[in-house]
Amino acid sequence: MEFEKYLQAGERLDGLQLDGRYIISNKDKYCFTSDSVMLANLVNANSKSKIVDLCCGGGIISILIALKTNCKKIIGVELQEDMADMATRSVLMNELQDIVEIINYDVKKITDVIPKGYADIVVCNPPYYKVNSGEIRENNSIAIARHEIALNLEQLAESTSKILKFGGLFYLVHKAERMAEVITTLSKYNLTPKNIYIITTNNSNIADTFIVTCKLGAKPGLIVKHIKHD
Repeated sequence: MEFEKYLQAGERLDGLQLDGRYIISNKDKYCFTSDSVMLANLVNANSKSKIVDLCCGGGIISILIALKTNCKKIIGVELQEDMADMATRSVLMNELQDIVEIINYDVKKITDVIPKGYADIVVCNPPYYKVNSGEIRENNSIAIARHEIALNLEQLAESTSKILKFGGLFYLVHKAERMAEVITTLSKYNLTPKNIYIITTNNSNIADTFIVTCKLGAKPGLIVKHIKHD
């Protein structure tokens, strides 16, 4: 398979079930989940949309949005150098380099590399868990992706509010148990929640995760919807 030339030791190709496309993954690093796929599927972009994907990891959200919309530009920002490199190779493998750019940088310092008010849309699948919420058993790469070691919720909201243009949209997926904290923190930075999608599995009525879409500077007014997945 011609895609295999993009692989490094320990890596594999995961199918995206979309026009024969693949993404590079590594079992010893954080691999994408259905949360990222659902988030990407909700993004509504047009030919003028400039999008920033914060904490982009292996690039799954950036790549799916690029394949499913006709957006103008996507910038993925990832702190971990090895994950950013993997995402860059996935972009090249899928011939999306004219649309998607991956930057290895700290989200807390985002305005060093992305101008204030640049983005029409910001998306993020962030670390879900607080550092003090339990024992961290994963290796360092996975721990940084899952726990707020390098970026916490407040820092994410602040950075997003800086690069999002007034009236721009922020799409965020997070754990349902932190919903109250998420809404409070986003509102603090003028990111007004407009839609919440409660996500449950087919065999449970209890939400595990949710997706919230916010508009910078909007008036209050919230619609709550429900998504079931296998």
